[in-house]
Amino acid sequence: MLSPQQYYRDPEVRERIAEYCGGTAREPELCTSEYLVGYGQALLETPAPEPYVSTPKQAFDSILERSLDIFRSIWDRVHLLGVLDLEYFNLDHPGTVYLDQEGVFRRLEPVFEAIGKLYRDYGLQPLTVMTGQGYHFSFQIQSGTGTDLELQAIGRLIDSLEGKYRTAASKRHRPVSLRYGRSFDGMGKVMEFFAHEIIRKASGLTDLPLVITDVAVGGGKRGREAISLDLSCFGDPVYMRDVRCPFSTHQKHKIQIHKVGEEISRATPVQVAVPRGRLALKEALALRRHFRDSSEYARDVYCFIPDFTVNWKRVINAYRGSELARFHRWLDDESQDHWSEWDRTYRAFDPGVLPPCARLPLENPNDQLLKPTNLQTLTRCLLALGWHPVHIAGLVRAKWEGPHGWPEGQWRHFDAGSRSLFYVRVFSGLIAAGIDEQVDQNCVSQQQKGYCPQPNCGFNLSRFRWAGKF
Repeated sequence: MLSPQQYYRDPEVRERIAEYCGGTAREPELCTSEYLVGYGQALLETPAPEPYVSTPKQAFDSILERSLDIFRSIWDRVHLLGVLDLEYFNLDHPGTVYLDQEGVFRRLEPVFEAIGKLYRDYGLQPLTVMTGQGYHFSFQIQSGTGTDLELQAIGRLIDSLEGKYRTAASKRHRPVSLRYGRSFDGMGKVMEFFAHEIIRKASGLTDLPLVITDVAVGGGKRGREAISLDLSCFGDPVYMRDVRCPFSTHQKHKIQIHKVGEEISRATPVQVAVPRGRLALKEALALRRHFRDSSEYARDVYCFIPDFTVNWKRVINAYRGSELARFHRWLDDESQDHWSEWDRTYRAFDPGVLPPCARLPLENPNDQLLKPTNLQTLTRCLLALGWHPVHIAGLVRAKWEGPHGWPEGQWRHFDAGSRSLFYVRVFSGLIAAGIDEQVDQNCVSQQQKGYCPQPNCGFNLSRFRWAGKF
């Protein structure tokens, strides 16, 4: 049995990882990825909240020699990346995906197949990598092309994010082109449409709810479990997000022992993120737990991120004609109140008109207002009261940027403006497009989710439903 270090010394494994980073293992400094990230047990002694290190591409060999999981930046020098993250999550039993890998992935399989068919319907075939909890579907668009310009035209940058893109600090070792930033935002909007298409086609194929981001659902016999189409990378600055490389090790369960449980962490070996390709599910599951077999498999595949510059236009055209695109244009026509007015606008709002479940995150923003489920409930309730989504995001931003005991530098590198707008846009867009019928917007469901702070409060949550008209 190979050790992770021995596995990483295989030249074919190294080459496949470097291909995904946009280059070659012989000259990693020429990779198009802006930076690399290492994560794992070897960094547990470092004085940081999370055992990870963000490094220049020249540290490629060092990351592998230290047996770290390896990630590449989504920010790229010559391409715009599109990444769809499909994952199983269970809020009550987070270790389930490790304890019953075959069972969980079999339940994911119909959705996995539906996503593949949807891509093929548009003439596309992304690189698909099996991760710890699901799959990453990756592709790229060449910067400066007509497709890229179309995404730029769709995208918008909020003032706070534009300011961050203009400067260099931390992972943004150089400024981010504002054109690139708009393209990234445009990609996020089109990917949001793509996620809607997946939900429409795959919801009836699985016994698990399909959601965007890890919002809580009602509990079943296995706990509060669901399948997430995670687009959250598009809610943060492009320089802050990265994605696990194919053939990287996967040791998150060895780090997050408090989350998965000591027994599961100890019993589950370090795994491998294998490209699914044409592998049957059983073959992929077997490979991910066997370093030698995975290294042999690396000789038979390539891990270049496929170029969708031409055919992604088909998805853009479908998006442009959608109700979601009309909703996005409506959002973009509205502006938030200037920060100098927040004390008499957003911060002057009386949350007493809201039910306790929607009021709680406003009264205790640290950390209740950071939870997607609370953001969803707040968004639904304020929409029902006639608030424009842009101003709901402004209210959230005003709370996030207010004096609520946040860690120092909470929004120095991330951005409160773009993240709040992203989450509100996603949750309201699901309603506007007719995807979210708000069947769980009621007091019983809220209790089943574990998000009812005051039963029998006198409010009827089902009355706070937006009709989706704009």
